[in-house]
Amino acid sequence: MLAAGLLLGAWLLRVYGLGKQSLWFDEGWSWHLARMPLVEMALTTAGDRSPPLYYALLHAWIGLAGQSEFALRFISAAADTAAVALGMTFTHALLRGLEGAPPPMRSSAMLRSLAPLIAGALYAVCPFAVWYAQETRMYALIAALCTASSYWLWRWLRRATQDASRKTREAPNRRYLIASAALLALAIYSHYYAIFLLPAHFLAVLIASQRDKPALFSTFNLQFLIAATGVIASLVPWLLIASVGFAYDDGFSFPLNTISGRLLEWMRSFAGGGLSWPLPNGWAWLLAGAGALGIAGMASQHRWRELAVLLALIVGSLLAATVAVRVVYPYRSVFHPRYLIYVAPMACALFGASGALGTGHSSPVVRRIAPIASGVTALLLIGATWLPALRAYLSDPALQREDTRGAVQHVVEALEPGDLVIMSRDNFAVTYYWPREQAGSLIALPEGLHGVLSSDEAVLEALNTRQPQRARLMLWQDDVVDPQRFVESTLWPNGYEIGEYNFAQIRLPLYRVTRQPVARPDFRDVGVVFGEPGGERITLRRSWQRARAQAGDWFYVILEWVTQQPMHTDYKVFVHVAGADDRPVFQSDRQPLNALLPMTRWQPGEPLRDARAMVAPADLLPGVYRVLVGVYDPATGRRLTAYRGDHALGEAVLLGEVEVTTP
Repeated sequence: MLAAGLLLGAWLLRVYGLGKQSLWFDEGWSWHLARMPLVEMALTTAGDRSPPLYYALLHAWIGLAGQSEFALRFISAAADTAAVALGMTFTHALLRGLEGAPPPMRSSAMLRSLAPLIAGALYAVCPFAVWYAQETRMYALIAALCTASSYWLWRWLRRATQDASRKTREAPNRRYLIASAALLALAIYSHYYAIFLLPAHFLAVLIASQRDKPALFSTFNLQFLIAATGVIASLVPWLLIASVGFAYDDGFSFPLNTISGRLLEWMRSFAGGGLSWPLPNGWAWLLAGAGALGIAGMASQHRWRELAVLLALIVGSLLAATVAVRVVYPYRSVFHPRYLIYVAPMACALFGASGALGTGHSSPVVRRIAPIASGVTALLLIGATWLPALRAYLSDPALQREDTRGAVQHVVEALEPGDLVIMSRDNFAVTYYWPREQAGSLIALPEGLHGVLSSDEAVLEALNTRQPQRARLMLWQDDVVDPQRFVESTLWPNGYEIGEYNFAQIRLPLYRVTRQPVARPDFRDVGVVFGEPGGERITLRRSWQRARAQAGDWFYVILEWVTQQPMHTDYKVFVHVAGADDRPVFQSDRQPLNALLPMTRWQPGEPLRDARAMVAPADLLPGVYRVLVGVYDPATGRRLTAYRGDHALGEAVLLGEVEVTTP
């Protein structure tokens, strides 16, 4: 009855406000794929970062339930509720132990009931789980499938050990192993990161099969290796058509993936749900305390082998994933804690084992009080971390998903005839909310999910074909999609910004287009090289700037850089707007382009546009100011000398002058 009530509570928590939040970018991609014909969907996901199984299930589901936000997220809510049930079932089965090797003390009824309930209750309120249970993505599904796979693996180990002790070879134990392998294969077909459960399972089998008989040890591992080979073989048909989409090189620079860094990232997300919510001081100690109680609970029952198996399932997957990322993709953005969400039910099983503390003790008082006391303590330790974050998530709009719905509504309500709305790449969450009658006013630059805008050709073509009087931009992750800011830097010399309104990460600048046809900026040749002869050198080929600016308004500068050799230093560039004494009155001082494309990632001979927008101070006195540019090493502060030919120009180059006026 308690378990049924707990599952009902977990379900209600996961469907509470399920359709209230707006779909965000990734959910829009799921919706887009789910509407495709199955063959087209499979071919599309072959170049994506997750296989097609979840999208195929969503395809079938929306055919029955429709395409509302609630319907789109329903599969995740149901799958994660199943993960709660599976987590309790796994914890119950684990604490029963290996039947062929009974521990010195048998488990009491309280052990078999209290510990699974604690594990289920903790996973039910885990913000990490609840967040992805309310998202149109596959993460809740892989949590359920992987937990089910681990459960049937443990059933196989228990039954195989029992059969070995009875010297029988009954078929059911192999069926359990087949079920575990099939569920793991389904999980991998939902997300590639489920593959990292396989080495954790291998560790669990090694630990559970440590017995006195070498033949039994070999049999265990041989059967598991056959099953694991079957899992990998089931992926071959998919891998024959799938491209390297999971780890495609998008050309950007990311910090080195370290094992400790990725493990800490997962722990922080597990502790706080991935929300922008401040974790309590000592959160790591709270988790460690609950984990220590769980370890003590299993140790009090002499469940050393079961404890080792559980730790292998937790640590094995995390280490396998982080080591693989560090070794194979050290500088790629291919890791996110949600990819390993299936570790969370195992961690909750460990916390739940605190309810087993002292149940094997001979004293009736200890058997009754110790598990309740330790279980309540574990609940309090974890609750202090999770319950405030969960409450904030359910009540604070600032902690919820990006309000794509609100952004679209804001834009649509302000549309005027002839307006053109440009979104950064195909944001299908925007498309989901965009009214059909206004479909002709919405375009994507660049087209496609993974595109990066590498020239201004598409921008010029779109603006000159549509000839809008106003251009509204819907920019999400535009630093990734348009690192050279081709869209905005094309609009700067052909109009002016009317205003900007932001919805979290979604920027909505609005421009008035004053010149038709739209043309490229009227660049002025500069031809200045920064750096000493024989060393690293960077060339400023051309520049453009506004000739006039108003105090309190935007001032724009565009620089075009090129390198002739690979760079080994990520230099920064300053643009100073200075008075007659060359002291800056306002400035832009940062890496050219952005931190994702530092100079060490530039290709020699490829011109790159560095677009800069600065605000002239509202109290700036009218007058003519000088625009200076320079390059320096951020580690040392040393400025590079500028040369035109063999003539040294100093550490800053005059680009031109700007006349500042008052409004």
